[in-house]
Amino acid sequence: MKQRTIRRERSIHGRSLHTGEEVTLVIKPADQNAGVVFRRTDLYGKPEIRPKVENVTDLVRSTTISDGHAMVHTVEHVLSALRGCAVDNVVVELDASEPPIMDGSARPYVTLIQDAEPIEQKAEREFFELDEPLSVQDGNRSLIALP
Repeated sequence: MKQRTIRRERSIHGRSLHTGEEVTLVIKPADQNAGVVFRRTDLYGKPEIRPKVENVTDLVRSTTISDGHAMVHTVEHVLSALRGCAVDNVVVELDASEPPIMDGSARPYVTLIQDAEPIEQKAEREFFELDEPLSVQDGNRSLIALP
């Protein structure tokens, strides 16, 4: 399978859930192997944050990612829409700290991505392959992944 990005940029505007800020979110095409990058256009230098495990800084009521002084709250709806639409490489620009909540689902983001027209790139998509069982426990919670 090939990696995918979007053909053209598209934007959406609304109010964020937790901070109540008015925010415009713009998705833009990205080069192959770029991955998903969140860019804070409202902050000096327009810092970029990648949604990686090591950048997750808060999980209370939403997922927050941070890099240095820059952070983005409630990234899960945008990320789930991108994954569901099989888009690997995109820049997500925000002029506030949290994407707009819209109707509370990923659907408005799926519509936005479809309107941006996902397209195939030349590079092959990389997949993670689990070779052995993995288990994590935290108090009375557990997660088990099997190959």
